[in-house]
Amino acid sequence: MKTYQAVRAEIAKLEKQAEDLRRQELKSVIAQVRQVIADYGLTAADLGLGGSRTRAVATGRKRAAPAGRRASAGVAKYRDPKTGQTWTGHGRPPAWIVSAKDRNAFLIGDAAAPAKAAKKSKAKPARAAKAVKAAKPAAKPSAKTRSAARAKKARAAAKSGAVEIESGVAAQ
Repeated sequence: MKTYQAVRAEIAKLEKQAEDLRRQELKSVIAQVRQVIADYGLTAADLGLGGSRTRAVATGRKRAAPAGRRASAGVAKYRDPKTGQTWTGHGRPPAWIVSAKDRNAFLIGDAAAPAKAAKKSKAKPARAAKAVKAAKPAAKPSAKTRSAARAKKARAAAKSGAVEIESGVAAQ
């Protein structure tokens, strides 16, 4: 029976033989590939090996976005003053802004202006809230609420003996 060390030595010897055979075969495979490329006049771009055109462009298809990434990262809204790192405000917040109580201190340029205006408007919150409530149009009632209101109206009409006309038909 062979020992573990003997089997490991045999494996190493076979791996070396396999690598030598691969190198020999690789030379002939490369020669064949070069011959086919020369015969058909192929370029690296035709094979999708870089260059200015990719296979997706050549076939007219859009290239898929890398997994886990969005096509557009967006415009940075926050910046860390110490490191200069930025964050768009979407997704998981970076470590430098997680513990901040007020993120307005990290706002960048144009994004900082609305935050300052919001601070000024907070001086009179009661009046502003009442004005917003008064100016806000009433929300459209849901179908359930409308049907409940119709049923209530029908019950009231039935008690009073009044005639209700709904969709052209008199009901009592």
